[in-house]
Amino acid sequence: MAPELTVGDLLDRLSASDRDVVVGLWINPFARAARRLGGVVPTRDDAGRPVVFIAEAKDAEPLEALPAPTVGDLLDQLSACDHEAVVQLAINPDFPMAHRAGAVAGAHDEQGHPLLFLTEPEEAEQFGPLPPDIAVALTWHGSTEAPPRRRRGTRPSGGQ
Repeated sequence: MAPELTVGDLLDRLSASDRDVVVGLWINPFARAARRLGGVVPTRDDAGRPVVFIAEAKDAEPLEALPAPTVGDLLDQLSACDHEAVVQLAINPDFPMAHRAGAVAGAHDEQGHPLLFLTEPEEAEQFGPLPPDIAVALTWHGSTEAPPRRRRGTRPSGGQ
C-alpha cells in the first residue's frame, strides 16, 4: 500500500503548477470519472490525528462550469491546514464515503487547457462512511440528531 498523502506533500506537488490551472478530482481507477472540487475540511480522526478531507462538489455541474476551482484556490485552503495532516477524499454527497488520496496528475481539456487532478490510488481504498460532521460542514447533509426517547411506563404485573 502506498504511504498516506499529507497536506505538506500535496502543497509541494501543487506549488509546482500554475495557480490558474483548474483542479478537480479523478476517482475510481477502474472507471475514471472527473469530479468538480467542492471544498477542504480539516478535522481529526478517532485517534486524534489531523486529517484534511478534500471533497467533490455537491452539485452535478460539469467540470468545465465556471467559476472552476483552481490550484491557487486549493493552495490557499490547504496552507491554513496542519501540514502533517493526512489527506483523504470525501466522495458522493448523496451517500458520503471517505477514500484514500493518491497522486496529482496533469491532463488537458478538449480545448487544450491544462487541468490538474487529485486522484484515488490504483489500489483504491474506501475507508467507510464519511464522518457526519464533515458531511454537515460541506453542506451535503443537515445536522441531525436522534429523536428523544420517551420513557416507557411499567405495566402492572397483575399481582403476580
